[in-house]
Amino acid sequence: VCSSDLDQVSIVSVSTPKTENKFSIDGRVNIRYLNVDLSSGNKIYRKIESVFVVKSYFRKVDYQTFIIGVGTYPILISTLLPRREQLIKIGFQVSSYASIKHLWFILRWLLFRRLNAVVSLTEKDVPMLQKLTKNVFVIPNSVSFFPDTPAELQNKTILSIGRIDFQKGYDLLLEVFSRFCLENKDWNLRIIGDGPLRETIANSIVSKGLTDRVSIILSSSEIIEEYLNASVYLMTSRTEGLPMVLLEAQGCGLPIISFNCETGPSDVINHGSDGYLIDNFDIDEMTKKLTTLCSDFGKRKEFGRNARENVKKFFPEQVFNKWEDLFHHSLKKISF
Repeated sequence: VCSSDLDQVSIVSVSTPKTENKFSIDGRVNIRYLNVDLSSGNKIYRKIESVFVVKSYFRKVDYQTFIIGVGTYPILISTLLPRREQLIKIGFQVSSYASIKHLWFILRWLLFRRLNAVVSLTEKDVPMLQKLTKNVFVIPNSVSFFPDTPAELQNKTILSIGRIDFQKGYDLLLEVFSRFCLENKDWNLRIIGDGPLRETIANSIVSKGLTDRVSIILSSSEIIEEYLNASVYLMTSRTEGLPMVLLEAQGCGLPIISFNCETGPSDVINHGSDGYLIDNFDIDEMTKKLTTLCSDFGKRKEFGRNARENVKKFFPEQVFNKWEDLFHHSLKKISF
C-alpha cells in the first residue's frame, strides 16, 4: 500500500506477526498486521473473516492510495473493497496464469474486472489477463544481487535451488542427472531447498545410486557463494511465474539449462546465447545439452558473459522505473 505521492508505504499483512522477517525492510516502511490466524480453525471461515478485516482497515483510509495485492488470494480480497476514488486497486499476479485452478480460477474470472490494473511478470500471460481486464502491464522481478566477480565456471558442480515439490520437477531433475552420469563421472549435483517431497527425492537419490553425486542442502546463508561455486544452473520446473533463481544465476554469470515451461524461462534465457531452453519434459535433449555445457569450458564462459549482460534489463532501477511509470503516468489514462 502506498499514498499517491509515494511518500508513505505500508505492508499490510492479513496474518499474525512472524517471530522474524527473512528479508530486511527499509525502516521507512510501516508493517501492519491484521491478526487473522489463517493457520488454525476452519480455513474457509478464516478466509471469509479476513475479507471483513481488510475492508474495515481500508474504510479508515481517506487519502488517495494505491493498494497492490500480491498473489491471487490478496488480489481477490482487494477486489472486494468498495469502489472509491481514493482507492486505486492493482493486482500483482506473481504466479503464471495457467497455474491458478478450480475455485480460484472462477473467482479470478469474476472479480479481476473490479481492479484498476493488473501487473503480470511475463509477456505470455498478457493476452489471457486482458480477457479479464483491459489494463494489463508487464513488470518483471528485479535481480537481487550482481556480484562484482562472476563464477569461474571451473568447479564440476551443477546447481538447482527451490522448493522441493511437484511443481519444481525434482523427479525430472534426478532422471536427467542420472542419465548424464552414465558418461560423466566427475560432476556433482547440488540441490538447495526443502518441501513436502524432500524425503521422496532423497529416497530416489539412494535408489538411483547417486548418494555420492547428489547432495540436498535445506538452506544456505551464503546463497551467493553457492551460485559462484557452481558452473551450470539446471531447472526442470513444470510451471513457473518469473523465477528469481534464474535471474540470480545469470547475475552470477551461470549458463542455464531449463525446460521451456509456459511462462518464465523464455523471458530470461536467450536460447543458444546464455543458456538452453528445452521442450517440456524432453529428458534426452536436456541430458545432451547438459553434457555439451559440462564438456565445453569455452562455451560455459561465453554463455556466462552473455548471461551477465542480459540480466541488466532486470536491474532494480529498470524495474522501479516501470512501477513509477504505472503509478505516475499510466494510471492517469485508466478509467476507474
